[in-house]
Amino acid sequence: MPRKIRIISLFLFGFVSSIYSQEKEDQKNLFFEAEYAAGKIIPNFFDNFPKNSMQNTVSFSVGNYRTDTTKWERYYNFPEVGFSLNFSHFGNNQVFGQQVSLARFIDFSVFNKSKHNYHLKLGLGMSYFNKTYHPVNNPENIIVSAPFTWDFRIALNREILSRDKFSLKLGVGLAHQSNSHVNLPNKGMNSFLIGISGQFYENAKKERPVVNNDYNRSKKSFVKFRYGLGYHEQSENEGPVQGINQPVHSASLGYGYTINHHSKVSVGFTYRFYQHYYNDLSANRGEKLNGDPTLQASNFILFVNNEFLMGHVGLDLELEFNLYKPYFNYHHPSKGVISTLRQILSTRKGLNFYAKNTNTLPKSNLFLGVYVNTNMGIADFLEFSIGYNHNF
Repeated sequence: MPRKIRIISLFLFGFVSSIYSQEKEDQKNLFFEAEYAAGKIIPNFFDNFPKNSMQNTVSFSVGNYRTDTTKWERYYNFPEVGFSLNFSHFGNNQVFGQQVSLARFIDFSVFNKSKHNYHLKLGLGMSYFNKTYHPVNNPENIIVSAPFTWDFRIALNREILSRDKFSLKLGVGLAHQSNSHVNLPNKGMNSFLIGISGQFYENAKKERPVVNNDYNRSKKSFVKFRYGLGYHEQSENEGPVQGINQPVHSASLGYGYTINHHSKVSVGFTYRFYQHYYNDLSANRGEKLNGDPTLQASNFILFVNNEFLMGHVGLDLELEFNLYKPYFNYHHPSKGVISTLRQILSTRKGLNFYAKNTNTLPKSNLFLGVYVNTNMGIADFLEFSIGYNHNF
């Protein structure tokens, strides 16, 4: 198994372990769910996209309905959390084959003023594809080039039948798989799905607890530092494809506020250095960009960040404004609105794993993180980090 996949697996194992202890108290709210979904791959390029028929996905899930009124669950309207095992067929076995994925999910109740019961379900995990890109044996599949990829799913479900120990739901959703630019080509798999699911509770469903909205209302300032190490493969637009990964180094400093113990809003600055860019500039000095290769291979960023805290885990979402990124801009020139925005904006999204429970707002807290970095929707690199958070 490749080293990067072992590292990803370690982080996912940490995700499982960190939340398992939080769920033991909620075992009386255990449920099982089976789902069938049908849909279609959404082409992300239109020149000779591989033919495909209807996509079929079967999922089996196990989870808990969280009802603790003293912890992070209260801030998310007492969600359901668990794991899903998904099996998919994409309508073209010769090119895409089949996929199996294991994902961690959280299911929120939304539109609570509606007379109907709606749920927003988010899942993040890892996929395995049994057919991937090969320049000779499978040249059409430039969508998936690595057997192991990230798996992200989002769905809006509506409950159409409810009993004490059973719920029937209809839903629409999107699924995305990508290796985060670790292996090329990597167009990524995007699918639109319509599904029906049956949810079976071990015990009769509990009503959502009623809590005082003023409970633990707070606003606490913090500063955080993070060092990140990324893996990036140079694309055909940026020079000769070498088929190897080179590191991307990042250092970030941010300041912000933790609101009501669960939402960390911050702004800050990031410095990033691409080894691939530096190697290319050093080997072709003056042919592409003039000046110091170290500076030209650098990226200076202002960011706005929001992190949703869930005990020892945080869902980290970041919008970045590129102040200086000359190598990327040279190889991806502005030709319209989208290409211009891609030069200006980038994103980072992933998970942080904290040593101490964030609900208690500890003064000092260390964390490990794993993220996907993109240039306005196009994968840039996979990143792992270590960081420190200090509450004042």
